[in-house]
Amino acid sequence: MQSHDKNILRELAKRYAEIAHHQAQIERSELWRRVNRLERTRAPINFHVEEFCWLEILPDAGLQCVDPVCRGYEKTMRRRIWEWENLDDDHVIDPVIEYAVVVNDPSMEVWCPKRVYSGVSGGTYNNEPTIRNENDLLKICMPDLSYDRVATERSAEAAGEIFAGILTVRPGQGLYLGNDIFDRFCEMRGMENVFMDMIERPEWVHAVLGRMTDHWIARLEFLEQNNLLRLNHDRTECYNGGFGVTDQLPSPDFDGVHVRLKDCWGFAAAQSAVSISPEMHDEFAIDYDARGLDKFGLNCYGCCETFDKKPGLLRKIPNLRRVSVSEWNNFAVMAEALGDKYIYSVKPTGIFGAAEKWEPEAVERYLKAIFEMTKGCVLEIVCNTISTCRHQPQRLRDWTRIAKRLAMEYAE
Repeated sequence: MQSHDKNILRELAKRYAEIAHHQAQIERSELWRRVNRLERTRAPINFHVEEFCWLEILPDAGLQCVDPVCRGYEKTMRRRIWEWENLDDDHVIDPVIEYAVVVNDPSMEVWCPKRVYSGVSGGTYNNEPTIRNENDLLKICMPDLSYDRVATERSAEAAGEIFAGILTVRPGQGLYLGNDIFDRFCEMRGMENVFMDMIERPEWVHAVLGRMTDHWIARLEFLEQNNLLRLNHDRTECYNGGFGVTDQLPSPDFDGVHVRLKDCWGFAAAQSAVSISPEMHDEFAIDYDARGLDKFGLNCYGCCETFDKKPGLLRKIPNLRRVSVSEWNNFAVMAEALGDKYIYSVKPTGIFGAAEKWEPEAVERYLKAIFEMTKGCVLEIVCNTISTCRHQPQRLRDWTRIAKRLAMEYAE
């Protein structure tokens, strides 16, 4: 490690730690705790800046570290510091930095189709299917997992050397706990092919999804059995929603050492199922998602898919606490469906941030309508669809200011 990189990171870490110890972090944590407890309170705001937007605000060319790992730490801290200094939302920062836990799984190769890019920077891509015929089902095998203790310890040692005396160093999550099996199958097979398969050979589709679900559960159980799980009930973003701060996790019989799946938040979604019937959505997505989610203590469900025409499916998700309500839903219908039994995690449109002309009055009208329609719900506002601010970060500041003011006005 170059002393140049270390010095840069330690200076950033001092500012990061200063922010993390601010009184506001305690107040924000309590707000998220109340929401996760399903208490009616002021709706917290989580402005999740998208990657393309970050390239406009803090481009990678501005990073000063040389080593790739150090650049990763630098990018994370610079982004969190910028958010604190520019966005008055309810993002929570802990005086913690996570190092990489290295878990290898060669069986995931088939899950990652080759991407053929358009050639335009930031443009689209097509996937080359990896599941082309019925015999390719055999490519989906049980995971061949291995924990690379040496690489993990090396990562921990380096992080400890950099941040000693400033930030607490802890292991990250070795594998992604969430699940988007139906979406991944559509990537591996091609969406049109999958939709035809569900009609022409549903038994084969069930065989594929069953193997994929077994694979997901085996990965989760590997983490649990090897004590590689990390609690995520603290100041950790809850997948695509708010923060997971809760006193309802871990489970009451947690021994303080061995983290189990039932001590954690889980997550699943099936965005590609948005246009299929409720019956098929249930049969080919919900049933499989529920198998894995049943192992978690609390669950978040959904991403950009809509449930306003099939809200009854959500009742099949075990231990469900947080539901993603994307901009394509009928917000009033979802408010009636969710009530105060689940967290209504609304994802407002990001079109205002990307528009040629910035119109804060239109943002206010739009957000106010959401607050009106969701009276009586346990609401959180998560903005995560602004992919460009047209190089005008002030738009993000204005949006957050408007959202927070309205949240205070509508607080009970």
